Amino acid sequence: MTPWLGNRVIGAFGLMTCCFLPLACAAETSESNMKLETITLSNPACEAIISVKPFVHLISFRWVGGKNHLIHAESPNPLQNGKPMRPFFLLGAKLWYAPEVPGSHLFGLLSGKVTHKGRDVDAQLDPDPVSGLQGRIHFHLDPVQPLITITSALRNAGSVDKETSCWWPVSFEPGGRMEAEPIKLPDDPTFDFHFWSYGGPASDPACQIGKDFVVLDLDRPLQESVYKIGFFGREISVIKPDCTYRLTALNPVPSSQLNYPHGGSPVMLFRDQKTWFCEAELSGPLTKLHPGDETAFTFSIALEAPQKERSGNSP
Repeated sequence: MTPWLGNRVIGAFGLMTCCFLPLACAAETSESNMKLETITLSNPACEAIISVKPFVHLISFRWVGGKNHLIHAESPNPLQNGKPMRPFFLLGAKLWYAPEVPGSHLFGLLSGKVTHKGRDVDAQLDPDPVSGLQGRIHFHLDPVQPLITITSALRNAGSVDKETSCWWPVSFEPGGRMEAEPIKLPDDPTFDFHFWSYGGPASDPACQIGKDFVVLDLDRPLQESVYKIGFFGREISVIKPDCTYRLTALNPVPSSQLNYPHGGSPVMLFRDQKTWFCEAELSGPLTKLHPGDETAFTFSIALEAPQKERSGNSP
């Protein structure tokens, strides 16, 4: 067991550290009774922490000695009537399913059988009685590079056909900016941006929509409390003062021949200034699953040097 202190794990440098993290509801309040059982993967460049109980999430990814910018147990959380506003199920990177329906997020509360070997963690999640889906997640930390690859699958464990896709919202602490490059489709060279009715106006100045990239400012006040934009793309960069997190869809690579949820959006940028977090979201294609069939999606998160602000962004 290894004690947890903020963004730093005390203990010998190694491939695995199992520990229990107190799940803090807010930095300003006392911790709840819930405990996170975790596995730590590390290489000479970086460290990743995966919670395995009570749910399987990537809750930390950082340079060795650096700051973890994912939403984690001790991330500041605003209070309302003395209670934390941001729910705990938003911690880090987690597997949900799409299309989004009431209760989709509850899939991210599942645990199951977890095995660990070297720099790999495999999780066979318990079947979800609500959706009839069962998930698998494989985490692989590169032996040298600051890179973690996540492969997930959803199996139809029910008795009727179901159309679904793997959906990965990755929650970050506020601040910095998110960037993504829309992919021009042969049949839609003008782009097809999707906006959510609850997500603020499309013209919000905090989001610059250019010909070659979209930039969401995570510091500029929004016109509404939340903002969300989705479009056809492959990568999202989350730029912080000390590093950049680059999320890349690997398999299947987004294709105009495939159908995607969220208004046809493999890539989504989301910001909630009311509850102090933002999300870089990737989705795999929608697949019709017969009972016993599964659909899979692989993406990576790389740590890079911080990027300079773009210039010359003309819509």
